[in-house]
Amino acid sequence: MNYKLNWLLYLKGNAMTTAEILQSAGYPADFVVIDFETYFAEDYSIIDLKPWPYVADPRFEIIGCGFKHNIIPGTCYANPDSQFVWAEKERPEYAEDKLEGHLRNLQATCGEDLENITVVIQNVLFDALILQEKYNIKPKYMIDLKHLDAHFDSRRSHRLKDMAKREKLPDKGETIKFIGLHLADFEGVQRQAMEEYCCRDCELEYKLFEIMLQYLSDVETELALARHTVDLYLQPRLKFDFILADELKTAMTAHITEACEAVDMTEKDIGSGVPFAAALMMALPDGESIPTKFGKRPGKKMTALLGEEGIIPALAKTDDGCKMLLAHSDSAVRSLMEARQAVKSWPLHIKRIDAMTRLATACGGWLPVPLNYYGCHTGRWSGGGGINLQNLGGSGRAGAGTHLLIQKMRNLILANEHSKLLIVDSAQIEARILAWLAGQEDMVKAFEEGRDIYSEFGTGLFSARLRKPKKTDPPPMYKLLSIRRGFAKDTVLGAGYGMGPNKFYDNCLTNPSLRPLFDSGKYDLAFVKRLIKGYRTTYSMVPKFWKSVEKCFRIVTKYPHQVMRYAPEGSKVGPGDLLTFWNDGGTVNVQLPSGRILYYPHATIRRKKSPNDYDNQLKYGHKYPLWGGSLTENIVQAIARDLLGYWILEAEKACLPVALHVHDEIIAISSDLFATQNLQILNDIMSTGPEWADGLPLAAEGDISEVYKK
Repeated sequence: MNYKLNWLLYLKGNAMTTAEILQSAGYPADFVVIDFETYFAEDYSIIDLKPWPYVADPRFEIIGCGFKHNIIPGTCYANPDSQFVWAEKERPEYAEDKLEGHLRNLQATCGEDLENITVVIQNVLFDALILQEKYNIKPKYMIDLKHLDAHFDSRRSHRLKDMAKREKLPDKGETIKFIGLHLADFEGVQRQAMEEYCCRDCELEYKLFEIMLQYLSDVETELALARHTVDLYLQPRLKFDFILADELKTAMTAHITEACEAVDMTEKDIGSGVPFAAALMMALPDGESIPTKFGKRPGKKMTALLGEEGIIPALAKTDDGCKMLLAHSDSAVRSLMEARQAVKSWPLHIKRIDAMTRLATACGGWLPVPLNYYGCHTGRWSGGGGINLQNLGGSGRAGAGTHLLIQKMRNLILANEHSKLLIVDSAQIEARILAWLAGQEDMVKAFEEGRDIYSEFGTGLFSARLRKPKKTDPPPMYKLLSIRRGFAKDTVLGAGYGMGPNKFYDNCLTNPSLRPLFDSGKYDLAFVKRLIKGYRTTYSMVPKFWKSVEKCFRIVTKYPHQVMRYAPEGSKVGPGDLLTFWNDGGTVNVQLPSGRILYYPHATIRRKKSPNDYDNQLKYGHKYPLWGGSLTENIVQAIARDLLGYWILEAEKACLPVALHVHDEIIAISSDLFATQNLQILNDIMSTGPEWADGLPLAAEGDISEVYKK
């Protein structure tokens, strides 16, 4: 089956059967739902501890397990009814308990690692970990219901209770009545209640699996990537540095103390609302006031201090007001804000190190990697497990200017003995994809030839030759080149998604290194407007792309029976080979070049209802606004994710185990002996695209290290 044409099946209503979908991906058509029930208490739960520490804890106890499977002809498992098997011995003389015996019988039919059946689980990191650690069963083919649900809509809840409610299935019930009950405590009514509860869960999971599997696009690739995500956690390949963890925590605690002493305030007063706001008001120059925002139920003291009801200081780290104050020209204001940031932020970093330490301790010094498959709407992974390795130590675009201690958090991750980490990053991937999609041929050619696109664009902006600064440049020249090329780079990377001059200007003012240049009058809003206009004029195909994708989306939203296709002007590919749009019952589908589908449920065109609304505003999910620039960002980042997924699978085919990936960066494991050769192999893989990305210029660069680093 060619999944690039899957949209035809949806339009015609010829959805494939569950067995056909599984077989198309090389999975067994027969499947079994497995659902473990375990002891939990108020101070001991999977939610608080996470799977590895929970299962490794001495309090861990299996109560039983539920099973439901489709009919397997000619076997003792021909009865598809759900059943609950208790983890207890039938008679004292039995060596095996009932559950272990049941699993052994299942192995006899389906293979030692259940390789002849597809195993369906809700929260695979938990139940599969139990199978692995307690019964030495490592199923070859596993599918997590949470993954299927996220593939359709990553933003909604993936709890079984909520999935069942959305599909109008029976309520799953509550587990609160079993809290604190050990296996030996279950008697009479409680035993029956547990059996009914677990069997009901199995019934729901079975039905939901058949429903949600239908929405999985590019099935073979996506099941492989979902399984890869599970293996990062169940089969960790990275080690953890416990000694460095203690050193970092000690240093971070010292920074909190130093920050408090620098402003002569206690940690409690800095972290609270009114005392800190009062100190900040005193430090601000005459004529300036604390930036504010609407807040829920501000206290009487705060209202009295600010002189207005319903508002609070805009001091959260994501607030523009906070960013402005951190870049303030007055050192006393900056010191106060830095102290507050220290009091608010360092404890979070310490908490993350503690979580990593617990996880590595439970796993014998190895560090499992908890990533959320399809954690973002675009399909990209997000960090999980309370440690968020997708944003560790200033990773990604926010890394510049990050405190050295936070950067060192990356070094907590180590290669095993006699191994090295291959750290390879895809170069300017989003800018390259955007140029390719939009048909901006001059930019595509520049990338193909390895030219410095930022310097070329900046040369036109500043009417002076621009290049990368060199360490040998005189300091004034180095600074000038860095600033000008930085403006050009930020414009190319930011303006491609429709960022306007006002937003760009605000970003400049919240940047501590740029703020003084604007305060001095060297640069201003008019300069920023020239940057944005220069981008849109130089790369005129990009704004046309925004308009094209928005038009396609609007048409299929308004006219559900229409199908719209996009290919850039003058493209060598045929119509529809890049993007296809259609509406399936109110959900707008955008098929990407890979064949994967981006879903936009509850897509609407909203009429203006208030002065703050936009007329004819595109929205989806009942509340998320859309326009050409945001759609472009979604599509570009989704394609970047598909490329990353392709490279991950290609690397593992080349026997380069991928131990972690962050945004567009892959961290693979290599033996010491072949590290140099393997780095070249991984670089080559990440500089080459799949067939569907023909004409997309790619490049990568990497390094060899014993520790994870930028």
